[in-house]
Amino acid sequence: MHTSTGWTDFRPTRGRSPLAVGYEASSPVGVLDDLAAAAWVQEYDAAWLGQQWRRLEHYLAPDVEFLSRGDADVIVGRAAVLAHLRAMIDGTTVHEYNATDLRARVCPATSIVTYRWQLDSSVNGMRSTSNGRDLLALRLTGHGWQLAWRVQFRV
Repeated sequence: MHTSTGWTDFRPTRGRSPLAVGYEASSPVGVLDDLAAAAWVQEYDAAWLGQQWRRLEHYLAPDVEFLSRGDADVIVGRAAVLAHLRAMIDGTTVHEYNATDLRARVCPATSIVTYRWQLDSSVNGMRSTSNGRDLLALRLTGHGWQLAWRVQFRV
């Protein structure tokens, strides 16, 4: 599997982080500029792509809300979002993932991050590509920047 975020390449591997920079849940960062937002998104993407669910928990606020493209309902809460992501990736082989065109809009305790993504994957032997744009609302907490709200758009 190859993943590319547009700002650097990494290869997720089982059992260890594919990134040199680790996420410290107890060390909140006060400023989330484009570079810091890119690092946050890269770590978040590496966690779900690598199926590192306990690690991914640190990126999700307890009251996180997801609205994925094609879903009629909002998925609410950390446990429900984790279950949704597990179901989404279960049985999926990711061949390539790219995230590009990241933009961050920073406020003191909340930041809006947008980026484009492309996914080349196979589900039950059927290969397909999909792409879209994510809009994330990150909230600064005592555990660092956590995802509070996500909506996904088809491009």
